Amino acid sequence: MIQDLTKGRPTNIILLFAFPIIIGNIFQQIYSVVDSVIVGRYVSYQALAGVGITNGLTFFVFGFVIGITSGLGIKTAQFFGAKNYEKMRQSLGTGFLICIGMSVLLTFFSLVTIDPMLRLTGATEDIYDYSRSYLLITYIGLTAQIAYNMVACILRALGDSKTPLYFLIFASVLNIILDVLFVKTLGWGVNGAAWATVVAQLVSAVSCFFYVFEKYPELRLSKEDFKTTWQFVWDHLRIGLPMALQFSITAFGVIVMYAALNSFPTTFIAGFTTASKIQSLGMLVPISLGVAIANYVGQNYGAGNIIRMRVGVNSALIMSLVVCLVVSILISVFAKPLTSMFLDPEAVGNVLEIYAASTQYLYVSALFFPFLFVLFIYRNALQGVGKTFMPLMAGFLELVIRIFASFILPKYFGYQGLILVDVSAWVGACLLLFVSYQIQMPKRKKYIYGEYL
Repeated sequence: MIQDLTKGRPTNIILLFAFPIIIGNIFQQIYSVVDSVIVGRYVSYQALAGVGITNGLTFFVFGFVIGITSGLGIKTAQFFGAKNYEKMRQSLGTGFLICIGMSVLLTFFSLVTIDPMLRLTGATEDIYDYSRSYLLITYIGLTAQIAYNMVACILRALGDSKTPLYFLIFASVLNIILDVLFVKTLGWGVNGAAWATVVAQLVSAVSCFFYVFEKYPELRLSKEDFKTTWQFVWDHLRIGLPMALQFSITAFGVIVMYAALNSFPTTFIAGFTTASKIQSLGMLVPISLGVAIANYVGQNYGAGNIIRMRVGVNSALIMSLVVCLVVSILISVFAKPLTSMFLDPEAVGNVLEIYAASTQYLYVSALFFPFLFVLFIYRNALQGVGKTFMPLMAGFLELVIRIFASFILPKYFGYQGLILVDVSAWVGACLLLFVSYQIQMPKRKKYIYGEYL
């Protein structure tokens, strides 16, 4: 159901909007985690490590997709908040045209750069083929990822966070079934895990697309809505591109970090991969609150509700920190049982080394979660009002920190130093975004969309 986020108590509205996103992200992470669990248990720990080092490479591309579609959605949310429905539909049409072009360019770029990017990570011989096969199939299915994210961002921009959830649940269940079928039953190995994800995403994207435009007549576009101008396209890209680049820049820093990781034994890579998957589950709530805040701020900014906008951001910060405390405790307490899900103790001879590498990573990162959780709120709040430059600069700062830390910290502190690479990037970016928010967020009470009074 389309929802006006400019009305109602901010805390309640944000929670109600964010909850389906949280559940959806849980299911989205499930089929990412299931890939790793199935591969680790039914193929080998080398295959698990091979899939693991693709995290930065896939995030480099998929993060770009998430960023630009989120940016397009923010522009739509601003028009919706301003009650300018004609411009809202033109925004949707322009967004679809941008996504079609992006699909062609990104798929081509991703496929031709697989080998250079894998060499950049320093993937070792025993895991290289696993990584390459997984990436090749994943990139072939990139269009499905773009299609789903575009439709989901449109719905969230208009206040509907439930419909994307339903299709994510459907995709997750389908992915698990296909994972077991392709990997365990048919013995397709890493390729089976990749194809399971691609097929699940494709079916979900197509189903969601037809459902949405059948259920919501107000979203059915005419030929006129696809007539755009270069200026209108740039108005969307001005928000979307910095958000996309910010994700990809962060991902490049992760790639550099994985290049440093590849200097360690394969058991350490498998442990690091396992821990990063578990950590990603802990990040679901702040990510979801960030998405909710971006759309909440976008609509209220469009409506000129500046005070309400800032109250909502403060509420999200408090919620995020409370959740951070709970997540940090849970991950610290259950680090070993969670790690055990990814491994078959009878099949993996070096299981104790993998356990140690995974739990060590989780214990350290949990201590620094407050910086990461706050980072998501400030970054999305700034993006919701179209202030995309400083979030982009925060991404550059993360990149710089990761590059320098990846070369320095592991040299002096070993694997412990590698763990500190991530958390040092979180701290630096969080501090920059905190200062940026205090300076850049609109403060005046009297405001009309497009100009201050």
